[in-house]
Amino acid sequence: MGVDISGRKPLNDDGDYFSSNWWSWRPLHMLSEVAIQTKNLKMNTEGWGSNDGKGLRTQKQCELLASALEDVVKVEFNEELSESTDRIQICMGSWVVAGTGQFYHSDIINELNNEYPYGTILHSAVVTKDGTMVESAHSCSLVHIERWIKFLRNCGGFKIW
Repeated sequence: MGVDISGRKPLNDDGDYFSSNWWSWRPLHMLSEVAIQTKNLKMNTEGWGSNDGKGLRTQKQCELLASALEDVVKVEFNEELSESTDRIQICMGSWVVAGTGQFYHSDIINELNNEYPYGTILHSAVVTKDGTMVESAHSCSLVHIERWIKFLRNCGGFKIW
């Protein structure tokens, strides 16, 4: 299950539909919020965390967000996100064993969440005190971010379903 995002007035096929699972959508949503704050854009992202039809109304808003996202990725994450498969992780309290996608279940999770509080951005796995390499369960690749930007440039506004 995830989010299905429909373009309001798609300019072409790239702006018709965007899909993401929740594990990748949350980092995209957070990056969008960072871009909006960084560029002081007047956009409301309330409701972007649910499937109730919220989004942006106009292509102009989407263009502004797309440009802001490109700047944030280029300026803030240029070294960490250079290859299409490079990933950005947002710590949100859930962890997986690195490279497996299997949830990490341990008493150490509380320590991990204290060391890497909600909203912390990671670019690589961390090693727990029991020697397990873990990653935040919430991550997305550069190519997924680029697809989101491409969608924004072509959607004519959007609704999240």
